[in-house]
Amino acid sequence: GQPLSRAQPPAHRRMTPELMPPRWDTLLIIVLELGFVAAMLASAGLDIAARRLPNWLNLAVAAAFLPWAWAMDFTWGLTAVHLIVGAVVLALGFGLFAFGIIGGGDAKLAAAVAIWIGLSLELLRFFLLMSLAGGLLAVIALVWQGLTHRTLQRALPYGVAIAIAGLDYWVRHGQALCLMASCPS
Repeated sequence: GQPLSRAQPPAHRRMTPELMPPRWDTLLIIVLELGFVAAMLASAGLDIAARRLPNWLNLAVAAAFLPWAWAMDFTWGLTAVHLIVGAVVLALGFGLFAFGIIGGGDAKLAAAVAIWIGLSLELLRFFLLMSLAGGLLAVIALVWQGLTHRTLQRALPYGVAIAIAGLDYWVRHGQALCLMASCPS
């Protein structure tokens, strides 16, 4: 007979790809991307409720990119490009904040999401969709004012528009959905 160490388990106990436990990096990707989704939803909800986007939430979105990039096998160079994109978006956002166009939390959240997107045409789509969602928010506010004959007492919750654009990117490019559904490679 064969040595015990070389013996194959019975057919009903052999690990097939479907039965193998997920790798730790797969689990990390899923957890971090679901955290990204939760952060987008929380950002929208908090901005609607209080017109504030807390620094801890924006920082969590930005910081979660690093372990995600590591689990996704990003090179140091690619990771640096993503971080630079976030820094540029933050600087532009602070310029808009200085002119009273957007809030500081909006600038920070947009930069945190931009880190995940990196330097690609997807960043343009993100800004375009964010602008369209912001425009829709403005139309909704105008309709509300017309129907209620009351003016808005607070600024528009632009974190909602940022969250919509961030979720759009995740739905189209996130790995978690495919990893959980075993999408073909």
